[in-house]
Amino acid sequence: MKQNNVGVDEMLKYGQVLEVDIETVNSRGQGIARFGGERFVLFVPGALPGEVVRGRVAVLKKSYGVLQVESIEEAHEARITPACPWFGMCGGCAVQHASYELQLELKSSILDQALKRVGGISNVSPERCEASPAIWTYRNKASFPVAAMDNGAAIGFYREGTHNLVMVDQCPVLETSLGELIPPLTELLKETGVEVYDPRKGSGLLRHIVVRTRSGSAKAMIVAVLNTPPADRPPDRIMAFLHSLADMAGENEGIVVNYNTSPGNTIFGGRSIPITGTGLISESIGPFSLSYGPTSFFQVNTRQAAELFRAASQHLDMAGSSRVLELYSGTGALTLYIARGRQRVVAVEEWPESTDFLRRNMEENGLRGLVDPVGMTAERAVKALSGKSFDAVVLDPPRKGCSMEVLSGLTKILPPLIIYISCNPATLARDASFLCANGYRLREVRAFDMFPQTS
Repeated sequence: MKQNNVGVDEMLKYGQVLEVDIETVNSRGQGIARFGGERFVLFVPGALPGEVVRGRVAVLKKSYGVLQVESIEEAHEARITPACPWFGMCGGCAVQHASYELQLELKSSILDQALKRVGGISNVSPERCEASPAIWTYRNKASFPVAAMDNGAAIGFYREGTHNLVMVDQCPVLETSLGELIPPLTELLKETGVEVYDPRKGSGLLRHIVVRTRSGSAKAMIVAVLNTPPADRPPDRIMAFLHSLADMAGENEGIVVNYNTSPGNTIFGGRSIPITGTGLISESIGPFSLSYGPTSFFQVNTRQAAELFRAASQHLDMAGSSRVLELYSGTGALTLYIARGRQRVVAVEEWPESTDFLRRNMEENGLRGLVDPVGMTAERAVKALSGKSFDAVVLDPPRKGCSMEVLSGLTKILPPLIIYISCNPATLARDASFLCANGYRLREVRAFDMFPQTS
């Protein structure tokens, strides 16, 4: 096929079959191929670097296309058979077809590419991504959307980029106690005929079922997210379903109802009430014990989180940092690690439930006088603390990264050291680029695999 000096529209057509070389992968785990003289980008889900694949053009946009693989003509030597029967359908795990060693290489490469291409940073490259202590049955949380199917209500996971439910009866990355809940939850939904939320209409009752557990526990908390205004008691029409759930949950962890009437993809609303049990999870991470609630942020890979937090604390030790500002503190798991050996830590968290547990966890670990929990947004905090002196700032923002207000505020606080923890290479690179342009120098990048089998 002629590929030079021809417009993409003239060359490529929807449904056209191509054979392409895969150059690399993107942050979603999709292979990347380039086509024609204009080097038109094709994303190829399920392909690995160095492979030659044959596929059909499934999406064709002005600036990119998507190629659906029909056959692997030349396979990567580290390609393996995925353990999950829903691989390629469920939107959860994107790299199960790669050996774990290759997964680590790919993740280091994705981070390196983001730093160079998004951040324009080439003076530092990450070393080999640090392996997770467990690569299966490690996730301590799962959020199942509930949907009406032909044979009744069901739970599962959305197909990537859609609201189309993929029904599953297992998930190999979930803690065993959570994975074992999938079949009985599915059966209970069918038996009770509970009213299901319709996101297109914004009507219906049951939106999500979220399950959480402590690492290695046989007991779980089950959270039912309802599309109804907050109340002291859930609607009568859901009570029989909730009481049936109680037999599946841990006695202490219990059943919790969360109220969320907001449109869109946000899972939790602002108010939760326990129906049975305490409504909290008690967890051990490294030498510490802490608790968190049904909607609190907590790292889903507890054992690898301990390694990550230990590394952050070691950097503070090496720098001799005694006064530390921590932003996006959550329930205080990272705070517990970085507080050891400091004179003072100001820990900032905006989500009310998490802030309550942050205070509680500091007190229960004997750090009440050392850590000052602050319940406000990171934006308000950096503004209020402008002019204060800190030896270091540690931040662990959500996937969207830091707002410009936070980044600008950091340049006014001007700590000698910033430790930035991120689960999104692109926003990390973007924010690091801003800091480097405003007086900072990126000194070291370390990658930790928090989500084995996923991108």
